[in-house]
Parts: sequence; C-alpha cells; structure tokens
Amino acid sequence: MTGPATAPLLADSPREWDLSSKDGWFQMINAPARTRPERLTRDEINDLDPGGARVYRAERAAWHANLGPIRTPGLEAVFATLEEICESNQHDGDKVKPAAVIDALPGLGKSTAALVFAKAFHRDQIELYGPRIDTGSGFWQRVPVLHIGLTSKTTMRSFNQMLCRFFALPGLAHANAERLANRAAGAIAACKTRLIVVDDVHFLDMNSTDGREVANHFKWLANTFPVTFLFVGVGLRARGLLSEGLPGADAVYSQTARRWNVLELLPFTQTGRSEKATWRALMLAIERELVLADAYQGMLAEDLSPYLFTRCSGHFASLMSLINRGAARAIRTGTERLTTTLLDQVRIDEAAETARAQLARAGRGPR
Repeated sequence: MTGPATAPLLADSPREWDLSSKDGWFQMINAPARTRPERLTRDEINDLDPGGARVYRAERAAWHANLGPIRTPGLEAVFATLEEICESNQHDGDKVKPAAVIDALPGLGKSTAALVFAKAFHRDQIELYGPRIDTGSGFWQRVPVLHIGLTSKTTMRSFNQMLCRFFALPGLAHANAERLANRAAGAIAACKTRLIVVDDVHFLDMNSTDGREVANHFKWLANTFPVTFLFVGVGLRARGLLSEGLPGADAVYSQTARRWNVLELLPFTQTGRSEKATWRALMLAIERELVLADAYQGMLAEDLSPYLFTRCSGHFASLMSLINRGAARAIRTGTERLTTTLLDQVRIDEAAETARAQLARAGRGPR
C-alpha cells in the first residue's frame, strides 16, 4: 500500500508528441511557446525553499534543452528558398511539383530546419484558408502538413502505411501497397495537405530492391499527390538518391535529379570577416537566452567564442549540446555561469570529442 497522495511539484510535460501522427503533429503546432524562467540572483535562489529550488532547476533545465530555433543566415537562406518552392508550386493537377531536399552532414540542424519551416507553413495555411474544409455534406479537418520519418527497413508498402497511419486510417494491417497508396492519396486530397516532410531519407539503400522501389515510388507520389515534398537526409547525392541508383553516364537519365531542388546547411567557419560576424551573432543570441544567475554580456561572444568554436568544430548540434549540458552543470554546481574550466568537464558527441583530442595532440585548441 502507498501513503496518502501528495500534490506534485510540477505537472508532467505535455510535449512528448509523435510527429508521425496527425494528433501528435497538431499537439506540437498548438502547443504554447515556452515561458522563459525568471532570472533570479544568487541570493534569490538561496532563499528558495527546497521544493521551489527543485522546480526552478527543472524549469531552467527544460528551457536550456529547448533553446532556439536561432535563425542564422544559413537557416534563413534555406527558409527563403523553401518559401519560393512552395509558393511557386501552384501547378495544375496534371503537372509535377518539384520537390525540395535538405541534404547536410549530421549535426547541422537539417531536421530542425524542416520542422521550423513546416510549422510556419502549417500555420500560414490555416490562417489563409481556415481549419475546416466545407465538403458540402460536412466538414473535414484541414491538415496542411504531413510528417514521417523513414527507417532502415522501409519498403514501398511500409512507406504507404506510414502515410495512412499519420491520418489514423483503419484497416492497414492486410492492405497491399497499391491500396494503401490510394487510401493515403484520398486522405491527402480530402484534408488539403500541401506539404509532406520525409525525414531520414538516407536510410534508403539504392543498392537494394526495396530502396530503389521506394525512390521510384516518390516519383509516382509527386505525380499523384497535389503536394510539395520536402526530403531531409545525409549524403543523398553520394548515396545515389538523386541519380536513382543509375551508374555512371546513365545518371543523366534520372528524373529525380531534374525534379529535386537540393538545399544545404554547412558548418560554421571562421575563414573571413562575414563568417566571424555570423558566429559572433550566434554567440550573442545564445547568451541572451541563458538563465544563469551570474551570466553576463560577452560571456560567450567575448570570453568563450574561440573555445566554443573549437569544441564543436562549427557544428550547431554539438554547440547546443555543450551549452545545454554546461548550463546544467553550472546550475548543479552553483557556478551559475559558463567558463572554460566548467565546460572542460562536459563531454558531448563522439565526433566533437575526437576532433577536440586531435587538436589537443597538435597543440591547438582546448585540451
């Protein structure tokens, strides 16, 4: 038996959504913006009772884990091109709509970029056309965006199942690939879906029959669905997605290469004045968002800028992981600011740590 129930200090987070389902997608879309915790002084933190201190620590942890998105010039350029593609894809039903592709190395924010754009596109469509569709005999919910992620075992049938499952269509277990595709097409048309985001496209193996079938299936979908596709993945050119797996000179016959518009996100660099200014602007944007008692203007942009660049090798995900975990350590230890001494104790992803060790052996960068 348990003792009497006590009121929890915090409510469970409602933000554990499944973006590969319509309900999960709408939960994310309709979730209110996070409220930034108040920045307390050291004395104010020390005056908190034990319960209040635990709540404040949990609130700051959630805030630092979800900083952003920070709209860097590279991200803005991707958004501008995606807007052009979607706005110009007003073709009649007998014409193929070109697809957009974000192809970038791991850790550069491509999936985040796709989600941020898709959220903005969804909200814009709802504002323009309303949340409901009058069919004459009833109303359908408008679903401007469909989001799914591929797996290493994706087949044409399982891909069509994912499309149907997003809409929670019944009777998927025994339907064949063609029937699933037709059911998905019906739901997409009825709900006025205009953007389909397909993440982790690099899982498709163009050397396998399943991979080639799914890649070819994309062309049929583009012909059938009145939507813009946004594909997201790593090394899609090198993996043969753009050439459809055709060898050598035969790649010129690839329809995909003519229909997919490839956008890239690149690592940050420090090679010129413009690149250094971009990095500094990023540091200033991040430090403004940190909720640490002893944080100060210039903490990142002045005192830690070279150190942070070396630690993350210019990769955004590595940088944000270091900032997030560093802030957690600063709170836990009572340091309440970020320093090289504190950040030296924080381990992040293996690629960044390997680069850090190589620089240390060469006598450069943080050790």
